[in-house]
Amino acid sequence: MEETQKDIQSLLLRQQWEASFYQIVEQFSERLYQCAFSILGNHDDANDAVQEAFISIWKNLHKFEGKSAIFSWCYAIVRNQSLSELRKRGNRYMQDIEAQIDLKDGTALRWTAEEIEDQLAHALSLLPDKQRMVFELRYYQDMPYDAMAELTQTSVGALKASYHHAKEKIGHQLTQALNLP
Repeated sequence: MEETQKDIQSLLLRQQWEASFYQIVEQFSERLYQCAFSILGNHDDANDAVQEAFISIWKNLHKFEGKSAIFSWCYAIVRNQSLSELRKRGNRYMQDIEAQIDLKDGTALRWTAEEIEDQLAHALSLLPDKQRMVFELRYYQDMPYDAMAELTQTSVGALKASYHHAKEKIGHQLTQALNLP
């Protein structure tokens, strides 16, 4: 895995955009699709999100600064595109979902799915990059820690700690933002 990323980054350093993009598509398509599918839960929407993300990756490849691994950069683009698609879908289906919820005490919902999703996205954005990536890989993709360890060149113990800290921070942030008890 690490060798693949080094090869792509080497192509990027030499400004070989087409070759590097081809390698990104070839090497990461399946895992990026899994990311989109884990967020959207629908094959067609996941394919659309990945296609849009690849367009964005192509258009912005020259802006990649190398501050993170190339897979992490692509993953973030796919994740953001998927969340954007989820927001669009949420707007279309939210009324149907709210109509199906039978609240026993007769009170209205306090927050829409979009508001909760926005707060979650905000909570994720506040995490350090490593914690955010570990959380997303574990939570959204259900990636095993040993696979993450290979991807990130980090010990399993450190990844478990990062995931735990990320969950705690997200929980705290959501509790405050949504005024939960």
